Amino acid sequence: MDITTLFKLSSGLYIIGSKDNDRNIGCVVNTVVQTTSRPVTLSVCINKDNFTNTCIKKTGGFSVSILSENIKENVIGAFGFSSSREKDKFSDVSFGLTPSGMPYLKEGVTGFIQCKVISTTENFTHTIFIAEVQEAENISQEPPMTYDYYHRVIKGKTPKNASSYAENTKTTGSSYKCSICGYEFSGSKEEFENLPDDYKCPICSVAKSLFLPV
Repeated sequence: MDITTLFKLSSGLYIIGSKDNDRNIGCVVNTVVQTTSRPVTLSVCINKDNFTNTCIKKTGGFSVSILSENIKENVIGAFGFSSSREKDKFSDVSFGLTPSGMPYLKEGVTGFIQCKVISTTENFTHTIFIAEVQEAENISQEPPMTYDYYHRVIKGKTPKNASSYAENTKTTGSSYKCSICGYEFSGSKEEFENLPDDYKCPICSVAKSLFLPV
């Protein structure tokens, strides 16, 4: 099966924000879909193992930050390849709070949406949250990030907890791969070895030493 076909589905890339008591938490998803217009409701699919899933069920609400093509790769890495259980993901980004207190990104996004959960459905490994939109605001006119653009241009990888994840055993012929997020350095072995010692993965920001030869 060619999983790259799935990358072309008309979906975007979003950061879902919620709260763990006073802590701001969040994760990356590509499954945010408007389901009705009166009232305006959305469906969001989040892995049951994600801490964000647990917090949404406790708070009954969340925010959606709509990522633009100008979002920094390390932001996607921080929110997509680490857990809010151990890391304050909002500590290194500019963020605001919705009227209900949910965190959203202020840079590298086209806008944010505030949502209140009205129902949930458990679907194998994921929970589908149906939520009513309470607030929405445009932030920029930058082109929104699509799932296809993320894979085709940024060369990003899909976290294992993502609803669209499918293991791909094929390689692109690159010489080194990040052992954390799967990002593949596109240059030769010599080019990789000549990178400075402080080189970091452009997706998840781990050190050069955590790259493995393909």
